Amino acid sequence: MEKKNPLLAGLFNVLVPGSGYWYVEQDRARFIKTLIIGGAAIAALIVLGSIFQNTTGFPLPRGLCIGILLLIVLVPLFQKGQRAANHHNFVLDNAAMYTTRQHGTSEAQLAENQRLRDKGYISEQEYDSRKDSITSKK
Repeated sequence: MEKKNPLLAGLFNVLVPGSGYWYVEQDRARFIKTLIIGGAAIAALIVLGSIFQNTTGFPLPRGLCIGILLLIVLVPLFQKGQRAANHHNFVLDNAAMYTTRQHGTSEAQLAENQRLRDKGYISEQEYDSRKDSITSKK
């Protein structure tokens, strides 16, 4: 798995609600749920903004009211897309760190096998077998 760009995930989520989740983890259920809820919220705010724009006693610049209301939905969508990508990257980093701690670096593994061979705990053939196994993974 590869790391995902949080900025890109946030932008995808703003352009098409839920697409940030698809980009990060290809989570179909979360994509569909966010698409439906986000789309409905955006449509409702556009209608509400139009009504408010046309019923005010003082003139507002065209689209200002709708734009401000849309920010109520679009900013959290952007942030949630970013959080999804950041969480994904955090999990990947922790998994890599855990694997390194469990197995150590290849140099550390070679040094440990050398120590075991020098003390007589493993045979020369076992040492060579382990060494070949470690160097082939590089």
